[in-house]
Amino acid sequence: MTMQQSDYSAILVDLAGGVLTVTLNRPDKANSFNQAMIQDFRNLWTAVRDSQDVRVVVLRAAEGKAFCTGVDIREGWRAPGAEPAPFDYDDPGDWLGPKSNRVWKPFIVAVHGMAAGGAFYWLNEADIAICSEEATFFDPHLKFGKLSSVEPIGALGRIPYQEISRMVLLADEERISAATALRMSLVTEITRREDLWPRAQALAESIAAREPLPTQGSVRALWEAQSLPRAQAVSNAVKYIQISKATSPVKPAPASLKSKPWTLR
Repeated sequence: MTMQQSDYSAILVDLAGGVLTVTLNRPDKANSFNQAMIQDFRNLWTAVRDSQDVRVVVLRAAEGKAFCTGVDIREGWRAPGAEPAPFDYDDPGDWLGPKSNRVWKPFIVAVHGMAAGGAFYWLNEADIAICSEEATFFDPHLKFGKLSSVEPIGALGRIPYQEISRMVLLADEERISAATALRMSLVTEITRREDLWPRAQALAESIAAREPLPTQGSVRALWEAQSLPRAQAVSNAVKYIQISKATSPVKPAPASLKSKPWTLR
């Protein structure tokens, strides 16, 4: 698999300086995902995992009213006629997010406009999520009489339970504002709309300047710790340090980082 634009139909890809920028590119469909986008991400994550050139991935969406409104309800996300048997049932989230595809390169999500339903597949796997000041978040499943489970359950541990259950139960009658998203730790920063993409790029470039193996190991250690009891998570953490020392000798920070002033968040 490659990261040539000609290999993708529903997303835009651009790799420069270790930062892979991925843009959801169905603005006329509120950047909802269909079978073509699912296939794009399935191929993309394979390419990203194997590439030494990609150090950080930034996900954003083509300009319009929405970052993503989930699955395209008219087209669906499966290939025509592809209905699995009950015990073979899969989910679009199996292919959309990096962690689900064993990609441990830092993943930054930059949200503008509406982020609804299936957009949480990406938010739930983000290492850093930021949004513009007009962004809103909601889960419309119950509006259409559909059970909501995978996306909100994936958010457990990063968002308080009552925030998730309120979002699910009120469906599209109430939307989470950018300010509320920041308060509940759904995002870590709010920007002006015109500053969203440059800010995501700046964060990515800073991370890309660091040693890739310990960076990716840190991402994996933190991600996997979420599913473990505390004592086991801490024990696992020591193992990651041992592996890192054996495979990636400690190197001094690049001069560009040494001279970079720190900021207060």
